Amino acid sequence: MRNKSLDAAKAVAACLVVFIHVSFPGQVGQIIKVLARCAVPFFFMISGYFCYYEGKTAEDKIPSKILHILKLFFISLLFYLVWEYIMKFLSGEDTGEWLKELTDSSHLKEFALYNSTSVVRAHLWFLPALIYCYAVDFFVEKWKLRKAAYCCIPVLLAMLLWRAEFCRFFGGFYHTMEYRNFLFTGFGFYLTGQMIHEYQDKMYQCFVQKHTERHIKWLLIVGMAAGAALSILEYSFQNAREIYLGNCIAVICLFLWLVLYGKEKKISPILAEIGRKYAFLIYLLHPAVADVMKKISHHVGIDSSLCYLWLRPLLVYGITLGMIQGVFTLNMRLKNCSRR
Repeated sequence: MRNKSLDAAKAVAACLVVFIHVSFPGQVGQIIKVLARCAVPFFFMISGYFCYYEGKTAEDKIPSKILHILKLFFISLLFYLVWEYIMKFLSGEDTGEWLKELTDSSHLKEFALYNSTSVVRAHLWFLPALIYCYAVDFFVEKWKLRKAAYCCIPVLLAMLLWRAEFCRFFGGFYHTMEYRNFLFTGFGFYLTGQMIHEYQDKMYQCFVQKHTERHIKWLLIVGMAAGAALSILEYSFQNAREIYLGNCIAVICLFLWLVLYGKEKKISPILAEIGRKYAFLIYLLHPAVADVMKKISHHVGIDSSLCYLWLRPLLVYGITLGMIQGVFTLNMRLKNCSRR
């Protein structure tokens, strides 16, 4: 039976990604953004969770997943290449210079090594990073190195946090792309999701047999709250960062709670459907919707309105969802008509 709690959490995670890129105003908006930083790790964990296979079936299924994400990436890339050209043209920017940047060797190298897509749209880095995760996982499964890969999880997460946060205490510095890539931000969480899937039944049985289920449930809830509080505390000392230690603690505790106990909860079927069908597309398309809203709000003179600024992230999420759902509904009706 499919865990609808995970689907609902995907819908919420997509909303949190919108809140990162289209933030609420003031200090409250910054704190919401800090808490929302767990969304991308969650998406990597969910990808790893659903890419756990018994036996050798992974060798057959992972290539199809890679092909699916590859197609999605090229379509998204083409869309945003055209979109960015139009946006820059309308803004009076030098489109010729931007087109030259696209083929600059340094940008191509950053894309190949770090999955950086900043020259087009930064958020697209997730897709090539996920492709890399699937590709590495293919060889992990083929060579039966899963247990060894699991041992790398704490190393990868420690290196992520060192590069993203703790190195600054010792005068170090890494560019965002040097840790926001498939290896550090991606593969560690991907493997964590996969490992949770492999051992979820054993963990649940162990907790029930030892009568510690209730204590573990509350421990995970406390872990989520403590992770969120730690993230805010880290922000107060270090200002904005791509990820915090508290985010890692919160998202792992949340994921464990959803997997072990989420099936027991009554979940809104609408929210579960949004997560299952539309979360990924919301992630990909919301920046374009935000661009249009920015131009319209400026044109009508409400871009500085406090009321509008508070509503803007929610409107971007709602409009993006409505557009995607509308396209899905229209496509379904056209298919039904063609069958008659």
